[in-house]
Amino acid sequence: MSYYTRKEPSASGQNASTNLDQDLHLSRDAKYKKSEAEVKQWIFTTLNVADDKVQEFEQHNQDLIDILKDGEYLCKLGDLAYPEGPTKKYKNLRMPFVQMENILFFLKTCEYLGVAHDEIFQTIDLFERSDPYQVIITLIAFSRRANEENPKVSVIGPKVVRVKPQVPKKPIGLRS
Repeated sequence: MSYYTRKEPSASGQNASTNLDQDLHLSRDAKYKKSEAEVKQWIFTTLNVADDKVQEFEQHNQDLIDILKDGEYLCKLGDLAYPEGPTKKYKNLRMPFVQMENILFFLKTCEYLGVAHDEIFQTIDLFERSDPYQVIITLIAFSRRANEENPKVSVIGPKVVRVKPQVPKKPIGLRS
C-alpha cells in the first residue's frame, strides 16, 4: 500500500512552455513597454526636442532604446543635472566604442548625483538591449536626483515619500 496520495503534476498539466528565466524576461519586457512612452515623452520635453525630430523617430518606429543607444540624449540629460560632470566629454560619432563611452559618461553622472547603485543599468543593458527595463529604472531614479539639482528637470515615475517615521512612546514605567 502506498501512503503517497498526491500525484506528480505532468508537463501537460503545467505551463511548461517557458522556464523561469523566460518568464522573468517577459515580465520585465512588459513593464518596459508599459512605461516606454512616458519616459520617451519626458526626455523630449525635458530636452526641448523639436517636433520634427520627434516625428522622425516615430516614422522610423524607433523605440526608447534605439533613441538612447548612441548616448547623445543621455549626455544632454546629464548636462542639465550636473553641468560640470563627465557628460561634457560627449562625442557625436557613430562608432560603437564611442557610443558606449557616451553611455558610460551618463552612468558616471548618475553615480555623482547619488543614484543608488542597484538602480543604475550596465552599458550592455542599453547597447545590446539585454535589459531595457533597467534603463527605464535608471532614468526614473535619475529624474528624481536631477530634480534636486535642477528644478527645471521634472520627475517621472513614482515620487519618493519623505514621511518621518513615528517615534514610539516610552512605556509608562520608563518615563521620568
